[in-house]
Amino acid sequence: MLRILLSVGVVAFALTAAVLPASAETTAKDLQVLGKTLGFIDPELSGDVPTAIIYDASSKAEAGAIMAAMGAGFQASNATLKPVLVDVGALNTIGSYKIAILTGGLASKHAAIFAAASAAKVLTVSTDESCVRAGNCVMGIKTAPTVQILVNHAAAAKSAISFKQAFRMMITEL
Repeated sequence: MLRILLSVGVVAFALTAAVLPASAETTAKDLQVLGKTLGFIDPELSGDVPTAIIYDASSKAEAGAIMAAMGAGFQASNATLKPVLVDVGALNTIGSYKIAILTGGLASKHAAIFAAASAAKVLTVSTDESCVRAGNCVMGIKTAPTVQILVNHAAAAKSAISFKQAFRMMITEL
């Protein structure tokens, strides 16, 4: 019960603003918020969850930083995210993952990434608001200056991603 209350509290705090700031590099705090939100996916993810960190040459350093922050396994709700670096040129492997974290600088590739990810029913997450607003990412997360979560309902439906009603009532949903 305490875990649920803490999770709801984090998500409720996330509702302090309706609009995400401009794109920025994914931080360890962004990953912590992502971890809290995963408990609200229906059905909830559990066990080892293969997680792609999608990058290109311009965002390789950010991808490495995300990988370092996640370590060999990042505990998120009832799941352990197992990160793997995936070059944007290897989208044919996206079906091997449950979650895809997009690094910055991929705006010109968002549509192609989403096409591959949604076909494979992969949750796409970015700190780039434009990706979510364009329907090319399911979820956007930012933690600076305040925690904010944005979910694109159409992108979630196309990716066959469902969220528990309690979560849907606490986020900004497009």
